[in-house]
Amino acid sequence: MSRYYSISDVAERTGISAYTLRYYDKEGLLTFVRRSESGIRQFSEEDFEPLYTITVLKRCGMPIKEIRRFMELYLQGNDTIHERYLMFSRQKENLQKQIDELNRMMKIVDYKCWYFKEAEKYKDINYYKKLPAEEVDERINEFNQIIHDFREGSLTE
Repeated sequence: MSRYYSISDVAERTGISAYTLRYYDKEGLLTFVRRSESGIRQFSEEDFEPLYTITVLKRCGMPIKEIRRFMELYLQGNDTIHERYLMFSRQKENLQKQIDELNRMMKIVDYKCWYFKEAEKYKDINYYKKLPAEEVDERINEFNQIIHDFREGSLTE
């Protein structure tokens, strides 16, 4: 006999709030979930995989409308494998762009951490301006170039 989980069971096990699960259901994302005769959602063990996929797609930034479309395709089975592959390929491209942007931001944050540590050591936020040009760390010059490009509207990152 199959075991079924209530919405509160699923919320407790997955960390997805009952409110969010109800929202997903209202938005048509959980049409695969069985309902009892009295209308209570009954999640099966197999329902956790598509639910996890929904969670991943949402966290990746995919709009609810597209997730709904993906779930419609999922329910259609083998005939939609290629279309689902294309959706994930596009999402992968979007994620890579986000990762690239985050890496650029991390580089700036790393620089600023280093810079403020140096400024703290010298007890002067503009310490490098008092150094001979050949002693200015290349990281400062690189950052100043980024700021210049940003100011001129030619930042290509």
